[in-house]
Amino acid sequence: MLSGFYIGNIFIPYYGFMLVLAILMAGALGFVLTKRYNILFEDFIILFAYVGGFALLGAKVLYLIVIADQIDCSRIMEPDYLNNLMSGGFVFFGGLINGIVALPVVRKVHKLDVLKIIRVVVPCIPLAHAFGRIGCHLTGCCYGVKYSGIFCIVYHNNLFAPNNIGLFPVQLTEAVFNFILAAVLLIYLRKKGPVIGTIYIYIISYSVARFILEFLRGDASERGFIYFLSTSQIISIILIIGTLLYMRRKAKQCRLR
Repeated sequence: MLSGFYIGNIFIPYYGFMLVLAILMAGALGFVLTKRYNILFEDFIILFAYVGGFALLGAKVLYLIVIADQIDCSRIMEPDYLNNLMSGGFVFFGGLINGIVALPVVRKVHKLDVLKIIRVVVPCIPLAHAFGRIGCHLTGCCYGVKYSGIFCIVYHNNLFAPNNIGLFPVQLTEAVFNFILAAVLLIYLRKKGPVIGTIYIYIISYSVARFILEFLRGDASERGFIYFLSTSQIISIILIIGTLLYMRRKAKQCRLR
């Protein structure tokens, strides 16, 4: 099973293709939203580029941390080994956290009203993520546990997933969830809820879903574990608790005014 397709003599990896499609779809949605909410599309592009760049870096760094015990440091200077290592996976939460770090950087460097722009950026994140997870499904990475029920996935001659056995379609399940989450955020945006509410909804909803879906993942060696919880589950718990505590603190401040 090829992990991509050919256009003429050019091989196009599924994951790379879906990543480009994710960026295009998120950009198209951002364009529509900036016009609707009177935000300069150029400002959206600046913020989206910073968040995306920081996110890719954070996702790769966390992935390397998670698989640190599998890295052969004696071969790190070998071009082929280094290329294979760097072309490996990403851990989404590393990207999410580092993407948040990008916000004050954009505000300081470009003097933009980040809170005004972030309201149209947030719905684009799960939309892009959904296409990314479809890319995972097509490639065979981030595969699910053994499963023979309805909608099970069977890979053949795949380089990443177990072959010729039924697997739970966890990548597609997460993709569907992200599409739904993007729709919910768009509805919330249309009802003109507080900007910070968009961030609350996204972080809590995705963290809860990711915590649950991690139990259905079958690629244990790629995720890192502390006792019985994966790295992403631990980060999910931290984000949920941190967000709820921040919401509580803000609510108290509002009551005291």
